[in-house]
Amino acid sequence: MGYGTVISLGQVIVDLTMSVEKIPQPGEDVFADEAGTRVGASYNTLHAVRQMDVAACHAGVLGIGPWADVIREVFENEGIRHIGSDDVDRDSGFCVALTDATAERTFISTRGAEAYGDENTFHDIDPSDGDVVHISGYTFAHHTGEGLRAFMRRTSVGRNFTALFDPSPMVAHINDETFDEVVRYRPIWSCNEREATIVAKRLGLPVGRFAFRVLIERMAHLLDSTLIVRVGKDGAWLVRPDMDAELVSGFPAHAIDTNGAGDCHAGVLCAELSRGMVLHEAVRTANAAASIAVTRRGPATCPTRKEVKELLSS
Repeated sequence: MGYGTVISLGQVIVDLTMSVEKIPQPGEDVFADEAGTRVGASYNTLHAVRQMDVAACHAGVLGIGPWADVIREVFENEGIRHIGSDDVDRDSGFCVALTDATAERTFISTRGAEAYGDENTFHDIDPSDGDVVHISGYTFAHHTGEGLRAFMRRTSVGRNFTALFDPSPMVAHINDETFDEVVRYRPIWSCNEREATIVAKRLGLPVGRFAFRVLIERMAHLLDSTLIVRVGKDGAWLVRPDMDAELVSGFPAHAIDTNGAGDCHAGVLCAELSRGMVLHEAVRTANAAASIAVTRRGPATCPTRKEVKELLSS
């Protein structure tokens, strides 16, 4: 079909989800009303890519063991190729996700194989023309971040693919050297309002002094790169360096679960860019997909390409 491939350098783990009335106090014993096991983290983005009928590859580290087996089975069922390395000494990680009666979420995560890469982790990953590489800020929280930095240094000159960076809340904690290295790499930055504020502070901008639109325009100028900021039902801001910010309209819907909506948006955005779609239309398509995703429960709820097209045409 001539499309590129979306390659994720993020980590994939298993989520153990539980719904409880309240988070237990130390020493307290409670029962969960609902419980489930789901593959999560960067899988949610790759799932969205596959829902758009675009090839998806995971370049992160997978372990050997029961959790990794769950991940591999889901990958096989959805046609996601694992092109990264295998860690034969440990299993992949998992996360216990507790949701209380107020819909507040609490996470307890482990570090598995995905966290123990090194500077050579992505050495063999060589994206082709038209590919889109998805980078997650969470990777910088682990040893595997050294491999991500090495990948950026190796591909910073003459890059023939699109790089999209999802900073995540972890952008508040990465060191200055790593943050500066990401800025110099000049990926497309895709984030929500909270993450955009964190990035603005890292850039030295006085957040409270500017209207939000002015703030993100200054951010794009300092980043010298395209910035996309999701703003829920209102859609997403699209900001290019030295240009006025444009609000790409959303598709208001009654949201019942926003978990994973950002991953859906990022995955669809990557998929459409790999098809060669212009950025404005790719953002609009991602807005439509996310508006459907929030009407469904669960983190990996990206609709099909047919459903998105129907909403866009309506």
